[in-house]
Amino acid sequence: MYAYNRSNKMCILFHCRHSLSDIDLKIHKNCIKMNNISLVNQVTFDVFPSLHLLYDFIDSNDAHNKALLKYPILPYSIIAFYVLLVTWIGPAIMKSHKPFNLQKVLIIYNFLQAVANSYIAYNIVVGVSEHWDSRCRMRSDPKLEILLEKAMKQGWHLYLIKFADLLDTVFFVLRKKQNQVSFLHVFHHAGMCLLYFWGLNNIYHTPGFYMAIGFGVNTMVHVIMYTYYCLAAFGPHMQKYLWWKRHLTRLQIGQIFFILSYMTVAFITGCEEFGKLEATALIYGFITLALFLNFYRKYKKAIK
Repeated sequence: MYAYNRSNKMCILFHCRHSLSDIDLKIHKNCIKMNNISLVNQVTFDVFPSLHLLYDFIDSNDAHNKALLKYPILPYSIIAFYVLLVTWIGPAIMKSHKPFNLQKVLIIYNFLQAVANSYIAYNIVVGVSEHWDSRCRMRSDPKLEILLEKAMKQGWHLYLIKFADLLDTVFFVLRKKQNQVSFLHVFHHAGMCLLYFWGLNNIYHTPGFYMAIGFGVNTMVHVIMYTYYCLAAFGPHMQKYLWWKRHLTRLQIGQIFFILSYMTVAFITGCEEFGKLEATALIYGFITLALFLNFYRKYKKAIK
């Protein structure tokens, strides 16, 4: 029969006296496929050594030992620098410069964001549907290790995306659209990075199904938003096809309300366990909801 060693991604063959079963044959085919992929990866990394570092950084294996999760000083420093850059340093530098034309950059950036979020959203939806029965007994579920492994993989990729999202604000600054760098915008982006950092660092200690629900809904909403931003970046001639822009803020408010409602009901009914991390998530969620409602109120008042 065959086994797969995750540490070196090599397939190990154990000789057996009996003929291979259908399961063994299936595993054998997977082993051959993985060995072929490993060979291609090795050749690629030999030709382009720098890609190996990038792959190791993005790869979700052993994510809890990645520097960006293991050392709090890194995410905290990035977020502190982000806040200073978009509220003070950036605007000061751009005072003496003309706004940059970033049309092509924005098209590519938003397209990649939409694709990446689509991929992760699909995997989260599949995972949630497969393990839906575990939502109220997650911490005592015998399949907990499998659940956490799946959650950590998607969580790590989402964590990286949340830091990539900070570029949204940087692009506003470079285009001299400082009016869009609101407290809501900066608070939301910085807060999401911190929330993911705290969540992933505690996922093995205080796992909760609400994380998958929240991550999944938020990621699906981001697919729609970045699709809109990508199309809008093509220019004014696209505006006639983007009539649904006015619904984006409602969509964001709706997703926050849905996530908070799920969490609140789950905690009250005892379906989910409540602790410090959950309290932090609720506080952040309600503050963000209040800020979005205030923004929407001002927006509605301005268009009247």
